[in-house]
Amino acid sequence: MNETSGSYLAPALAQLAALAIDENITRAAERSGTSQPTLSRSVRAWEQDLGITLLVRRGRGVELSDDGRILAAAAAASLHTLDQALGRIRGTVQEAPLTVGFLRSLGPTVAGELIASFLVSRPNTVIVHREGSSTDLLDWLDESRIDVAITSPRPPDRFSWLPIGEQALVLVVPSGHRLANATTVRLSEVRDDPFLALDSRFDARQRSDSLCAAAGFTPRIVLEADDFLTVRGYVATGMGVAVLPADASLSPRTVSIPLSDPNAHRTFGLAWDPSKVVPPTAALLAHTQELARKYPQWADILA
Repeated sequence: MNETSGSYLAPALAQLAALAIDENITRAAERSGTSQPTLSRSVRAWEQDLGITLLVRRGRGVELSDDGRILAAAAAASLHTLDQALGRIRGTVQEAPLTVGFLRSLGPTVAGELIASFLVSRPNTVIVHREGSSTDLLDWLDESRIDVAITSPRPPDRFSWLPIGEQALVLVVPSGHRLANATTVRLSEVRDDPFLALDSRFDARQRSDSLCAAAGFTPRIVLEADDFLTVRGYVATGMGVAVLPADASLSPRTVSIPLSDPNAHRTFGLAWDPSKVVPPTAALLAHTQELARKYPQWADILA
């Protein structure tokens, strides 16, 4: 028997499933083995035939609509079911990949260490990772685009939650800033400085705003971005200061100063939908609990 896959048997499912993984039309086309013009034409035809909008324009790009995300997630699940059926026929069924979403500030440290240690005991598990904001991660859990999220804050009660660590929030300043040599700082000391910030989808941004409010001022934000590296890069140019999670990304032209303000930290952990736990997810949860038992506070990120 040849190695025909579910993608060959159901090309439309493969194209929709590719959009569930990556909403960029060009990359989704490559992933599904077609061309960008062909996929674009297919999307338009589906929209016309189904009477729904699948893609909406955002700035210079496009993203799936709410209806599109539901349909794409269903297509991905259907394609996986088809591939599993073919695998059973051939006797080559493999364990489903484990898709992990995480906050970008936790990627190089917590997520990397957790996944690397998990794979020592399960070397045949395939990990798919997705980085996003806390809002993105919960949306992706709802849509079954990820199996588990490493996120903050604690999610709504419909999700299960396993806290795993604490992360400090720090003031990031340019290396030539007047406070660059301080060992600690109060946010009130920079109330007149311009602020650079993550956009409001991010838990770190919401916490920064709350800390500033508790310190008695509203920050004058001169730039918003959706990436920690971008914010730090602009801090390095001297444009302003920022409140970011500790160890988000380091830059030789910025200095991270611990904040002495109360509550300048956050708890992060694993979130998942208890009604959608697949075997690899259960294994990762058990591994995380065992790590905490053997190495308490292994995931803490201090200032």
